[in-house]
Amino acid sequence: MAELKKVEDFQYDVPVMDEPVIGPENEPKVQRNIDLPQSPKRKLRNISLLEKTIGFLLLVAIIGIAILTIQVRTSITQMTNQITETQATIQEKEEAALKLEQQKNELSKADRIKDVAKKEGLSDNIENIRKVK
Repeated sequence: MAELKKVEDFQYDVPVMDEPVIGPENEPKVQRNIDLPQSPKRKLRNISLLEKTIGFLLLVAIIGIAILTIQVRTSITQMTNQITETQATIQEKEEAALKLEQQKNELSKADRIKDVAKKEGLSDNIENIRKVK
């Protein structure tokens, strides 16, 4: 039959009751860092000079872009107003030119010219009249 294998005896470390137990009482006390709210000055001390410079330049760039955007929009608005005023002036002058053209056409009709000539005492000389096409 099968023989039983020998089992090694294990020794367990069991504290003896007579011995004092060394516990956390004798350990040196270590200060734990507790995150306290920092004042703005302390927070700025942790930021390097390069980071401060980059932040400042970024802030200046944002402000500069905002100012340029406002300036461009203002100039666009001014140009739009000038264009509108110029178009209104052009339209008024075109209307005036059209009215003058109509008056010229009315005054230059052949019947009117004949009436004015008769009033002034001019007569038709058929020999001197030529028809131009």
